[in-house]
Amino acid sequence: MASEIPIYGLDKELADRAAAKFSPEREAQARQWLEDVSGTPFPADSFHESLKDGVIICEAINKIVPLAGLPPIKIAKSKMPFKQMENIHNFLERMKALGVPSYETFQTVDLFEAKNINQVIDSIFALSRNAEKHGFNGPRLGPKLAQKTERTFSEDQLAQGRAAVPLLQSFTGGASQAGMGAMGGSRQVYNPSVDKGDTTVQSRLLGIQMESKGALGVSFGGRREIGGKYLEGEEGAAQPTEE
Repeated sequence: MASEIPIYGLDKELADRAAAKFSPEREAQARQWLEDVSGTPFPADSFHESLKDGVIICEAINKIVPLAGLPPIKIAKSKMPFKQMENIHNFLERMKALGVPSYETFQTVDLFEAKNINQVIDSIFALSRNAEKHGFNGPRLGPKLAQKTERTFSEDQLAQGRAAVPLLQSFTGGASQAGMGAMGGSRQVYNPSVDKGDTTVQSRLLGIQMESKGALGVSFGGRREIGGKYLEGEEGAAQPTEE
């Protein structure tokens, strides 16, 4: 018996990942489903060798496509590789026509060259789920496919919904400058740590003057009153009072 060709690098990494995800139970379920639907037993123990010519999968899908108004596949029972790949290609095209999403299908080489048997098995499960929505009463693999539920709303209900969203977000109108003082004016700031509470800050829009004299540190644009108590220094800088 010829020895297998060793694989290295990325091919080996992909093969290892596929082997880690392989489920013998899912393969057995997919095999049983195909045999039940097509009426043809697998000719070999190998899942890949039994399906690589595309005959059984085409026979299975031919039991489903007439329910969707689609023509059956003309199956080529040949040993020629291009004919076998043509069977697989036609099977994939019918899957898409039945509404199976592209991400749940496989590529021709995934089956013919056994590149990704896990994806082939997943596609058989997807075909089983999607067959039911076309009236297929045969066995199903996995959970039932969810059905879309459509609802109709009146114009009044739609208007109420459009009005409710801004209110839920605490938004009742556009931004405005209501309540803002004039530019360059004074601003009243409440400071609970200072007796009487108010701190008045006078600011100038242009030519901000920074004064570093006095024990109060830097003041911006003039004098600052804290708690209504301040003293003028020799050069106009605010000095703290001593209680």
